[in-house]
Parts: sequence; structure tokens; C-alpha cells
Amino acid sequence: MSDLHAEIADVLERYVAHWNDWEMEAVKALWDADEPEPIYVAEEAPAHIGWAALDRYWQVSEPRRSEHFIRLSDLLVREIAPGIAHAFYTLSWNVFIYNNRLYPKPIGGTVRATTLLRRKEEGWRLFHHIEAPLASLIQLKGRPRKERRPRTFCVAQRKGGRFLEGQNLGQRRSVKSSIRSKTTAAPASCSFSANPG
Repeated sequence: MSDLHAEIADVLERYVAHWNDWEMEAVKALWDADEPEPIYVAEEAPAHIGWAALDRYWQVSEPRRSEHFIRLSDLLVREIAPGIAHAFYTLSWNVFIYNNRLYPKPIGGTVRATTLLRRKEEGWRLFHHIEAPLASLIQLKGRPRKERRPRTFCVAQRKGGRFLEGQNLGQRRSVKSSIRSKTTAAPASCSFSANPG
């Protein structure tokens, strides 16, 4: 692994860890504050251009209403100009929204991401980030079910989350029967390592 790859991997792993812990000020601190017009294109929203738009997007997240977990993998890094790095990687995400009838159990997905970073005195900092979701046909091949991870259930359970009976991983039920079901605990085995997934 090159020094450049290790440096960018460290920044992006910290970035993801701050997202997972809902530390939005720490997320923002890894962006280049001197960039006049940062760009952030999230999978689920229109492009956010400029600091005011990014701040609004980061404040939408509400840790009391949901849990989410992001994992980074398959990182490729190259320096495209002196002091400018391009990172391409995969982000896998899982979300559980408390007391949400539309999504009563965790959902997940995968995006390809491209991030541009600038070398600063304090280290590499983001100034441009774009997420590209997989095509619908790929998503319909069962990937969202596969992406849900026991960790999502377990952490949400420890914070008081409850799940509809029969909605443990790998089990299908109709919407009608799920609504009639009693609530129950998350999957029985909730021990996992510190690594997400």
C-alpha cells in the first residue's frame, strides 16, 4: 500500500466513523474549509452545492429517530494533480428508522463513490463527493436483503428498538401479517466484533 493510499484511507475511514457516530461537526471538519464551493451529491437527494446547502443536509440527520451504519470497501486512490487526490470506492449502508410503518425493519444498499481531496497542512480534506447508486435492475436481484446486517438490529435493540415478529434476517412475511404481529426482540445472537457488518 502506498503512502498516498494509506493517508486517504485513514481520512475516509475517519469520515465514515464520524457518520456512524452522528458526529456531524467532525464530518464537516474533514472537508476543506477554504473551498469556496464544495459539492456533495448524495444518493438520495439533489446536489448540494456550497456550504449552506451542505450544512442543511448534515443537520437533517436525526440520531434520536434512526440508526445507520456505513462501510467503506474497494478503495482506489490516485493523485491527479499536485496536492489533489481522487478516491473511488464502495459504500454499503444500512438504516433502521424507529417506529416507521413504511420501513419497519432495516434497509440497506450500496453506492459507488468518488471523492476529491486536497492536501492541507492538517492533512487531506474533501471538497467534492458524489455517490452513484447501482442500477435498479441490479438492486432488484435481491441485494438489499443481503445488505441488511445483524449489527443493525443489535445496536438498535440496545437503544430500545423493537421489531415486528418474523422480521429477523432472511425471513419474509406479507405486509398484512406483519402489521398484525406482535413486536419482539432482534435476532437472538447480538454479539459481534467492533468491525461493522
